Amino acid sequence: MAPRLDLPPLQADKWLNWVGEDPTLKGLAGRAVMLHFFVCEEPEKSNWLGLIRFHREFVDRGLVILAVTPDSDSAVKQLLKLYPLPFAIGTGSAMAGAWSMDTYGQVLIDHQGEEFYRVGASNGVWNGKLRKSVNGSRSAGGAAYRQLTVSLEPLRGTKRAVTALAKGELAKALGYLEAIQAKEDGELAAQAKTLADQTREHLARVLEQIEESLAAGEAVLAQTALEALTKDLKRHPAGKPFLELAAKLEDDEEHQTELEAAKVYDNLVESFFRMGYGKNEKRFQTMVKDFPGTRAAEKMRNYWLGMLWK
Repeated sequence: MAPRLDLPPLQADKWLNWVGEDPTLKGLAGRAVMLHFFVCEEPEKSNWLGLIRFHREFVDRGLVILAVTPDSDSAVKQLLKLYPLPFAIGTGSAMAGAWSMDTYGQVLIDHQGEEFYRVGASNGVWNGKLRKSVNGSRSAGGAAYRQLTVSLEPLRGTKRAVTALAKGELAKALGYLEAIQAKEDGELAAQAKTLADQTREHLARVLEQIEESLAAGEAVLAQTALEALTKDLKRHPAGKPFLELAAKLEDDEEHQTELEAAKVYDNLVESFFRMGYGKNEKRFQTMVKDFPGTRAAEKMRNYWLGMLWK
């Protein structure tokens, strides 16, 4: 399912809160996409609370939220210290001009890659529009962290591998490519080597992103991506660094505490959206006391108890 050719590309210098290949409309085919244009200077204008709620409600139904800004990586990292945004953020992006957007705005793209709705405001999308846009969408699950979209035209002998890469079946793809290199020569073997090299480079980058997520305190994102990689690559040599990191984290008390804190945090945020702040304030305070020094406690203290959501 290819995206419409008249839609501009997705572009950013760096994607934060993201593990996997840089998002493209081709790579996100089959999923609904919400683009949110913003700047860091006035964060209260971005309706972050609404976007957090949309992410929680629709991510498992195939919605991908991509917030994009022309601001720098360092500026967005400062923003993230106060605002617990759970979706990807593209920094240093020139997309606003390409998509005919002002400083703030939102664009919905349906699962067929067609623009579904746009508005020149940061709070112009509502539940009804999102429900319609995700109709027919699919969640990529763990494959989202693994999939690799290649630009070259596959030869007949490498098509199976290219299809497997697009599905996030990296071990299977590498098996196909290694078999071709062992048995064939000429153009087919050369393309198989190119694809295998690209796959290994992709895996190295994903491992780096997982480590960056861990350093940023985003334990759940790192753990979820790591589990997806180890599940796929457990019997392939390319999986060795992922299996080693998973074993290390399993024995890491600090990491396990971060995961436990994140689970409590997630339940409390869900309770906030069901029952409001008043009935959860004391539970928020207890969570901060129970998990001091964790990233989850920092989010709770700065954003929820700090009432930046108001």
